[in-house]
Amino acid sequence: MAERYNTPAEGTLDWHVPLNENFKKLDKHVELRDAESNIGQYVPNAGAKFLATDTGTVYIGDGDTWNPIGDITPSSTGSTTADDGTIIASPGDLQSAIDDASNGAEWGKRPTQTVRLVSGENYTVSDTIKLRRGVRLECNGARIVPSGDFNVIEMYRESQLIEPHIDSRNQGWSSTQIVVGADDAAKLEAANRAWVRDAYLMGDKGAGTGLQFRGGSGGPCSMQWASGTVNGFKRAIDLYAAGGDTSGQGDWSNGNHFEGLIRNYEIGVSMRSEGAAVTGNSFRLQAQPNPRVSKWLWYMEDDPRSSSQRGDTSYVKKGNAMLVKSWDNINYEKNPYYDSSDRKPPVWYIGKGKQYANSLYDFGGLMGNQYIVNNADTPDRNGILTGHGGHVTGTTEWSQPPNYQRNDSRNWHHESRNS
Repeated sequence: MAERYNTPAEGTLDWHVPLNENFKKLDKHVELRDAESNIGQYVPNAGAKFLATDTGTVYIGDGDTWNPIGDITPSSTGSTTADDGTIIASPGDLQSAIDDASNGAEWGKRPTQTVRLVSGENYTVSDTIKLRRGVRLECNGARIVPSGDFNVIEMYRESQLIEPHIDSRNQGWSSTQIVVGADDAAKLEAANRAWVRDAYLMGDKGAGTGLQFRGGSGGPCSMQWASGTVNGFKRAIDLYAAGGDTSGQGDWSNGNHFEGLIRNYEIGVSMRSEGAAVTGNSFRLQAQPNPRVSKWLWYMEDDPRSSSQRGDTSYVKKGNAMLVKSWDNINYEKNPYYDSSDRKPPVWYIGKGKQYANSLYDFGGLMGNQYIVNNADTPDRNGILTGHGGHVTGTTEWSQPPNYQRNDSRNWHHESRNS
């Protein structure tokens, strides 16, 4: 304070002069507040600030006039705008704030508008939140709770979702909390991001989906990225090709990445298709099953067609990779292949069809290919590897002396179709 205002020393003559200088400074340093109709009663000193308390309009004086520079109540939604341009969305007005902020951005050609939730608040939503183009949603410690059974957040191209805390427990909910790729989103790719950072998703064990990378009627979901903690659900992470278009701009889900913690799930990572490919996705996980609900760490659905129909490029799942520290594998008690006399149940199901070049890297160093139920039409092009050794066959062969059992195609789980 002493650096900004004059403080006369004791005994100073004409002490009133420096004090009067202080009052002149206060005209600029202290914000004036009044109804906008009364602005004419105040002198627009250079640098002075006036806030119209009834309209939210902010003015800065230039010595002659008051110049409007923005407002803190841009709409009737109840949202406000911070000095840095961030829209603060109040509970009940989240979607309208997102719609106000959306600018149709794509290909990184425009800056992103930030919408921020109020820290410490509960946001009860009655319909799906559409995170539209050009919007960055910062959840800021708020908690989002759906009031019905619907997808909570659906993301469009050129959007970002930061630290969402979503809680759907104890209300019979069975939808998807975050869909990366709304059904009308158009193609999602690296230059049209729909990214999720540090999600905290809470759902009932065995019900609904935590986070889904969805390729579908709007185009493929490609090269998107997400991270966080996913607790509960039927499917913690879901890679879903929601259509049968196998063309270059088809309905596939490929090249997406998730890293974080998953636990208390029925299926940790699910791969499903209505015909298009699910390929080249990657995961870096800590995973912990729950004996009351867990079936699989990784589940790749069967091609539903007969073997004579499986000669084309539909329903392909290839080139996917998981790096995982898998805790408590004995707890996959709901696994249909579980046997209490067995050492441990299998954790990875590879279904019938063109499912090949898929790899699981076990950070724990304990799993071999006997943990795979491998029913693929091309079984040898899949496998589990560890840092201590492993063996996977394909176009080339890689091997080291294993620490567990030799991971070759003769040692799939004994109930595999290819056993």
